[in-house]
Amino acid sequence: MSDSTFLHSRRDFLNKAGLASAAFALPGMASAQEKAGGKFRIGIVGCGGRSSSVGEVALKDGRFEIVALADYFQSEVDVQGEKFKVPANRRFTGLDCCQKMIEAGGIDIIAILTPPYFHPEQAEAAVEAGLHVWLAKPIAVDAPGVARIEAAAAKATEKKRCFLVDFQTRALAHYREAARLVAAGDLGELGWGEIEASCPAFELAVPQDSQEAKLKNWLQWRDLCGESIIEYSIHAIDMASLMIGRNPVSATGFCGRVLLDKLPQPRPGDVQDHWVATFDYGAGFKVMFRGKRFDGHDLPNHDAINFKLHGSRGSLLADYSGEVMIRGEKSFFGDRFMKEKIRSIYTLGIANNWSTFYDNMTKGNYAQETVPASVQSHYLALLAREACYRGGEVVTWDDAVNSKKASKFDTTGLTA
Repeated sequence: MSDSTFLHSRRDFLNKAGLASAAFALPGMASAQEKAGGKFRIGIVGCGGRSSSVGEVALKDGRFEIVALADYFQSEVDVQGEKFKVPANRRFTGLDCCQKMIEAGGIDIIAILTPPYFHPEQAEAAVEAGLHVWLAKPIAVDAPGVARIEAAAAKATEKKRCFLVDFQTRALAHYREAARLVAAGDLGELGWGEIEASCPAFELAVPQDSQEAKLKNWLQWRDLCGESIIEYSIHAIDMASLMIGRNPVSATGFCGRVLLDKLPQPRPGDVQDHWVATFDYGAGFKVMFRGKRFDGHDLPNHDAINFKLHGSRGSLLADYSGEVMIRGEKSFFGDRFMKEKIRSIYTLGIANNWSTFYDNMTKGNYAQETVPASVQSHYLALLAREACYRGGEVVTWDDAVNSKKASKFDTTGLTA
């Protein structure tokens, strides 16, 4: 998870920084060819827990260095600054910390690890500045935001810059091979699927008594996290999107908030704590999504993230733990395919993505292969969320994709 760091309006930022007409004029900005024999310089925006793992893996790769950090909170940026040995004058804070970091120059890559509400604006600013973009999931909290990310990635291609979305499962070969086998017909005619994505209630980072506290407790607020369907369940939803390979026609669902308000320490906020949605793919093929966000009191497998797909000739299991298999007329076992047992994919997926990112930058591959798939998965998650919100009403795929509903986080009183 990442903590907060934020921008003023994109227009104000571009006008102030003069980046709209001088995208490649930042000091120290190196081309891929110039960097082929050296290390790419990373500026991380968002210094929460995820910054530790993403940064550590990048440094372990050996072809990157972390030279700047940005976060709304001084305490957060200082913790990571000490960890990654980033000097105090390269640590930026406040709502416009990302702006300050870009203006200071000396970076090639921005790794965006902030709450997803801020991703579109920060990604747009980075692309305008001529930087490569490493973007954590989820890419946005609403359909307009997803469209902005898609447009930013297309603009990065025009500028010959790379744009990568860090999903771990798609970075591993046995998930992709299983999807290929499904597409080849190894499961036969598809008839039913099950998406399971549950998470704990999450503790409050600080007592909820201010807007700054809301930034610390961003997982409790739908405007900042997009609901757990978007922030957490997206892992399982992305696996479903990968394996099925096409969009549903519509969805229905329901959701509610009960247990989060009845905990010994209730969670202030407005996220829901349970969701059920059914995706209709036509021709009788349906997929059920189940998500919950509360403590399971040590029940086994409470925090499950997996996808099961059933067809006339076989069934598939894809689990976020790393287990992937098909059982049926034609069987597939991911462990055998990978020639090893993989049960911890988070760090491995990040490592593979950094390696791919480096190759893309040095070889001039600006196709942004991770973006279209990520966009599709996020629209699938947004479709489930909207169907749950509407409580039984049929919501079509086009309804979700073309929605103009945009979240708004009130920054009044926060420090610039």
